[in-house]
Amino acid sequence: MKKIAVIGTGGTGYTVAADLSMRGHKVWLCSTGMEENPIKSTEYSKTMELTGAVQGSAVIHAVTNDIQTALADVELVICCTVSNWDEDVARIIAPYIMPGSKVLLSAGNLGSLIYYRVFKECAAENIIVGETSGNLFSCRRPDENTVLIGNAYGPKDAAAFPARNTPCLIEAFKDVYELTPSSCILEAAFSAPNLLSHISLTLVNAGAIENSREPYYIFKQGICRSTINLADGLWKEKKAVMDALGFHCAPSPSNSFRKYANQDIHEFDHFKDLEGPDSLTVRHITEDIPILGCLFLSVARAVGVETPLYASMVKVAEAINQTNYYEQGRTTENLGIGHLRGIQIPQYFQQAD
Repeated sequence: MKKIAVIGTGGTGYTVAADLSMRGHKVWLCSTGMEENPIKSTEYSKTMELTGAVQGSAVIHAVTNDIQTALADVELVICCTVSNWDEDVARIIAPYIMPGSKVLLSAGNLGSLIYYRVFKECAAENIIVGETSGNLFSCRRPDENTVLIGNAYGPKDAAAFPARNTPCLIEAFKDVYELTPSSCILEAAFSAPNLLSHISLTLVNAGAIENSREPYYIFKQGICRSTINLADGLWKEKKAVMDALGFHCAPSPSNSFRKYANQDIHEFDHFKDLEGPDSLTVRHITEDIPILGCLFLSVARAVGVETPLYASMVKVAEAINQTNYYEQGRTTENLGIGHLRGIQIPQYFQQAD
């Protein structure tokens, strides 16, 4: 049994804390104070029912807003917060994290680079930080004491920054979650399903999402011939970028979309039962596009690959929400590496010290 701190009390945080608790780990689930419903009690335990693809009952050892207490004597930390908050969360935990700790970001989207820089600035010593490709779980928290899990855990691609720390990260978490190494955090980020899946299913279904009087289920109601073809078009641009970077490119998400739409296949029923989105101002857009999509566009430009379809989708999202996502997004320019070109991009993430 390990003592593990889980940072972030959204659906993913509660799901990870409940899953680990059910498997015998001593989990401290900690609010950052930035969540929609931040924890206000100093410390209490909570019984959670796991439903969907993983079922059971768990008692989380402690749920708290006390970062210092949650991180005391903890060597393994899992951060399950929105990527837009990465710098803020890193600064919140930096004063209290133990030297030698291993920090894993669920769906990091290059957040490891942000954490690494903050920890270095704050003199947090000998911390290894890395991230998974995509969320640890697809999940929702429908009520106070229940989590709905769309998929059982399967091995996740992961990488650390700097990349030389990836083996140590994977070894540290081997008894917690099985991780497989990516060449670097950029490959892990671009291999995440949300780079294509949400953008292809939300924008063209805006009317159905915003006018729905009942909960909207994007993987039940959003898949059709048009969105399948759109996903394939976006995937062709992604593959060109991945090829230019020397990264492996998984098949188009349209392969999964066709399975979700097949009424005779029930393997994904729990996943399709995940509710949302209910508008185009939720994280399907406000996280995935500025953090992941704009990063993709900036890297594509740096390696000289044209991505007109993806760029147009980002422009549509910017017009819908009247926000310049590229200007505020996680781009190479905003990360301070806008001068890198071509092969220098993957080399930076694979070889940086």
